[in-house]
This record gives sequence, C-alpha cells and structure tokens, in this order.
Amino acid sequence: MSVAAVRTPADFESVLQRYLFERSEEWRAVRVGEKEVSEQAEIVARYADLFSRPQLDALRDAEERTGDDDERERLYRLRKTCESGLVAAELAEREDALENAVLAARVGFRDEEMPLRTAQARLAVLPEYRDREELGDLQGDESARFNDERLDLIRAGESLAAELSGEPDTVARNEEEKGISLRELARVLADTSAAAEGVFGDLRDRWFERLLGPERDELPSSYHVAYMRRLSPLEGTYTKDREESKKEK
Repeated sequence: MSVAAVRTPADFESVLQRYLFERSEEWRAVRVGEKEVSEQAEIVARYADLFSRPQLDALRDAEERTGDDDERERLYRLRKTCESGLVAAELAEREDALENAVLAARVGFRDEEMPLRTAQARLAVLPEYRDREELGDLQGDESARFNDERLDLIRAGESLAAELSGEPDTVARNEEEKGISLRELARVLADTSAAAEGVFGDLRDRWFERLLGPERDELPSSYHVAYMRRLSPLEGTYTKDREESKKEK
C-alpha cells in the first residue's frame, strides 16, 4: 500500500493552484452548457495525493511553528483548503451524481419539453408575469425533487468539516475562518434593514410597478428575480444604436 507524499507548503500551494483551476473550469463548462455531464470526481481523483491526513497535519504543524503573522495566515488558508479538499475527495462522486441528475431533469412547459437548467434560464426572458409564474412553479417542483440528496450532501460535508477542523459548531467554525462575529453581523444587518425600510419600500414598489407591471402579486415570488435583474422592460433606454452613435462622436 503506497503512502501519499507530504509536500512542503510551497509545493502544496503550487499543485493546489492547478487543482483549483481545473475544478473551476469544469464547473464553468457545465454551467454554460459546454458540457452535458459533470466530471469533478475525475479531477479530484487525479489529485488524490494532494489531500491526505498527513498533509493536513504537516500544514497545521508548519502554521503552529512559524513566528511570522503573514506566513501564519497563508499557512492557515492552505490548511483550511486542505480540509476542504479532503471533504471534496470524500463526496465528489456523490456530488457529480446529483449534478448530473439535475442536468438530465426535464420540464414540460406548454408544448415544449426542456432541460431543467434551460427552464431556469428561460425565466429571465419570459415577458409575461403569469408565464413566469407558471414556468417557475414547474421548474421549482422539479428542482425540489433533489432536495433530499442536497440535504444529505450538506450534512455529510458538515460532519466531515467538523471532524477535520476539530470545531463541531458550524457558526463558530465560520466565524473563526472569516474572522468576524456572524451574530453581530446579523444584528447590524437587521438594524440597517429596519432603518432603511421606509425608503426601500417606496423604491421597491416603484420598481416592481415598472419592471413587473400592474398584474404582479403584492409580494412577487423569487421566479421573477432573474427577469428583474435583466431589466428587459428598460431595454429601449440604452439601445445598441444609441451606444454606437456615442462612440462615433
């Protein structure tokens, strides 16, 4: 039985950059439709020797021994990434299976059958409010079929992260990683939201009227968020011809 090599922090970081690049490119290719299946597990398998318990211990030891604050921060980040890599190695095949099941899912809308991801993207361009509501319900129901698998993966990931980090409390673990108090942040955000409610309410109603029209519900569903972000009703405000004429000037 072979034993995985333990890299120096510098060597670990060098290989890690290639690993992260390959995974991000795979994620991008799947999201934009260049690939029809996710193969993250294959990438994780190619870098199986990058993440190991001995490697994690070595990074932790180097972090504890350094006397330089900047170097300690760098080693801390490498250690946390190693923890994440160990979680990914354990769950990559299950995550691929879920991702590929979602990619294969289909939604029937009117006389058309489309992939679930296409249905979700279509919500950004459907001009009629009730059409978006109908398609939103259909894709939402289809997506919800995978919620049990999503929850199982989240739980498994949290359990592994707790074991590897030695911190069982999810909030405390995230506070330590980010260097902030999430509870204090929640309080500040709640106070800010309350202080801005009057102004925000007026702006919200104005833009709901302009972007979603008078037939909208008082509290529109999240199905309309992508359409609002696209600002399609305002496309005549800044046309391609207008932009080209400005360039000519």
